[in-house]
Formats: sequence, C-alpha cells, structure tokens
Amino acid sequence: MRMLPSWIACRVRRFCYPHLRKRTGDNGAQSVKCGRPQGISVSYRNMVAKARYFTIKGRGMKLKTLSSKIWMPTDLREAWRLRQLLQLESHFIAGGTLWQTKWEKGAPQPSHLISLENIKILEAIYEKEDGGQNFLHLGALIRLADCLRHPIIKAKWPLLTKAVKTIAAPAVRNVGTIGGNVASTIGDAIPALLVMEAKIGCFDGDDIKKIDLDHWLNEEFKDDLITEIVVPEISAPPSYVHFYQKIGRREAFSGSVVTIAGIIGQNDNGTIDFARLAAGGGENRPRRLRITEQLLAGRKVESAMLKKVHEAVFSEFQPVGDAFFSADYRRRVAANIVIAELKKLEEKD
Repeated sequence: MRMLPSWIACRVRRFCYPHLRKRTGDNGAQSVKCGRPQGISVSYRNMVAKARYFTIKGRGMKLKTLSSKIWMPTDLREAWRLRQLLQLESHFIAGGTLWQTKWEKGAPQPSHLISLENIKILEAIYEKEDGGQNFLHLGALIRLADCLRHPIIKAKWPLLTKAVKTIAAPAVRNVGTIGGNVASTIGDAIPALLVMEAKIGCFDGDDIKKIDLDHWLNEEFKDDLITEIVVPEISAPPSYVHFYQKIGRREAFSGSVVTIAGIIGQNDNGTIDFARLAAGGGENRPRRLRITEQLLAGRKVESAMLKKVHEAVFSEFQPVGDAFFSADYRRRVAANIVIAELKKLEEKD
C-alpha cells in the first residue's frame, strides 16, 4: 500500500475526495497545548504520533499520519524566530506538495514544520508601476491554480500561465504554491520566471530584500524566507515570440525531463534585438543560457546561424542524467526545442 503523511491525507480529502469528510472527519491533526520554546508566542499542532490510517474505498491507498510538530506563526517575524530557534530540525511549508514527493523518495521527515498558511501578507496578488514599468507581485502563498485563473496574469503574463498549466494535476495545483515551486529550486515555473527576469522577495529577519531569481538560484540563501515573486511586464519589439516547452515521460501529469522557456524579440528588419533562454528539468536547477543569448543578439535567423545555436545550447546546457534519460539526451532535446522556436521566427519573416 502507498503511504502518505496525515496532512497530505487531509488535503487529499479536501480537494479530491470531499465525500470522505462525513465518514472520517478532518481530525487527523489534533490541537494540543504543550510547552513552547521561550520567546515564541505562536501556537502549534502536534500531529498524532501513533500512526492512524484512512482507507480510500476502491483506490487501494492508505494514508498515514506524520509525527512532526506543526507550528502556525501569524507573521513573518514569528516564522523567522522559529526557524532560527529550531534550525536544521525544521522546514518552512506551505502547500506541502514538494515535501510529499521528497518523502516518497525516502527523504527524512523533519521534527518540526513551520506552516506559513496563516501569514496573510503572503497571499497578496497585484500589479504596480515602478519607474515607468509595470510589475506583477505574487505572494508566496498564491496557489498555482490562481496563476491560471487570474485575469491580469492571463492577459499580461501569459508565459507564466502557460508554464503553470504544465505543473502536475489540477488537484496538486489547487494546493501547491508559486513560492514553494520557486523554493524547490527545480520547479517547472522557474524557467519561465527566469526569462521574464523575475525577482524574489526574501525576509532575512529584519527586512524584505529583492534578489534577482537568477542570482538567488546560483547562491545559497538557505535561511531566507521567500515572501513574493515580482515579475516585470514583458517589454518587447513588435515582432517577438515567447515559448515554454516541458518534455516529460508521458503527455500529462509527469515530472519534466527537459523544460525550456524563452523570449526572443526582433526589430523591423528581422534582426534579433534580444534573446532570453532558460533550461532545466528533472533534478536540474534551471539556468539562463547566456552564451547562446549573446550568440543570437544582433543576428538574423538563417540556416547557418541555426547550426551554431544548436551547438551552443548543446554545449552550454549541462544537465545531470538519471536512470531514464542521459545528460546528452536532455541536452539534445533542449537544443532541438530552441531551434524549432527560432524557425517559427524565420517563417514569419
């Protein structure tokens, strides 16, 4: 039988199997009053230590509780203080879909989980002009499903909508958050955010600082708490393409083998003004393909150039292979996708 932690069980019942509420209730987690670490006023839930199981009729699945203590801070400073106090024994958690996949692969369960779901400031979504440019502000707790439905995102940031649509199944998107997808460092939304030159807001205990997503992925900000993702509106020439391609082991509801995103702009005479490309997939942390971008800038899309671009992507993208797909296979797929998108620009000309 397949085992899932109790908080995952609760979310499965809530979003996928609402009929189970009448039969089992939502009492997998009990509220208890226990001794609190000094200086921390936040309450927490102690998940029932003794394993209890819920059987989903006809689906051959058992749901198992988790013994971790769940802390429920109500503001950023409380969450930060808890993390500093509990250190490596704790992890921040929002939707929890990332941790579910890790635990299924055998990752150890932490003693403490610091839930961010009661921090309302992380649920904001709005657009704001700054310095003559329009920006989308996405709170870290914004559900992936909301990124699909929100009219502003669909109208002005369609590349993000396209990326989020490929992430897992609808039930997972109803739970998973955009902040969690980014915090994983391998989320499928990251390549799209990279080419849109997104920044992330991080709380460091004193203030919220803005960091380029590209820079953050290349550094180790282990103790920072992601508060928001800030995405500038695309400002491009009249003729441009943006694309997002996710190649998986099957057509839908599959982890990615290769994920590619790009924005390529041309001027009136067909010369490429700029190119932004990013590649990732699987356990590979997405990266901008800056050498390939420089090769494209200032040139027209021609057959001779396409061969050089293919070689550049194949050389620059350095993924790690696994038991299913080799590194060379992933590199070749990434290069082929970029060439296919460039040919669309050539056909327009």
